[in-house]
Amino acid sequence: MAMGLLALVTLAVFAQGQTPLDARALVLAIACVVTTCIAFIGWKKSPQGSLRWDGQHWYWSGLNAGSACQLSTLMDFQSAVVVLIKPEVHAPFSLWLEEAASDTSWRPLRRAIISSQTASDSKSKKPGRAAEEDLA
Repeated sequence: MAMGLLALVTLAVFAQGQTPLDARALVLAIACVVTTCIAFIGWKKSPQGSLRWDGQHWYWSGLNAGSACQLSTLMDFQSAVVVLIKPEVHAPFSLWLEEAASDTSWRPLRRAIISSQTASDSKSKKPGRAAEEDLA
């Protein structure tokens, strides 16, 4: 929302510098309004819930309470992580997880995300297969 307001202020400054209100200013105004609306709708429709790790499976409270889901890391910025949630019955979706100021649960959550990725990678490789792949 703030970015939309900033875009409109920029548009007002740009339009004021133009002598007649021309098509460029009108196109810029329409683009600002449309992108602000799209961003607002996307923000309102973003998934709501909580992420829980039980040591073996991830659970997203926005889905069925009892169904586990797969989680994979798309991007890791230390203070923010983008993850892909793959539920068993719903379409996959991504989440932007971000550290809040004075939140003590961020580091344990991030460690659980990283360790679950490492654990799932090691389960997918069979011990004997790694040596065979190295020789090939």
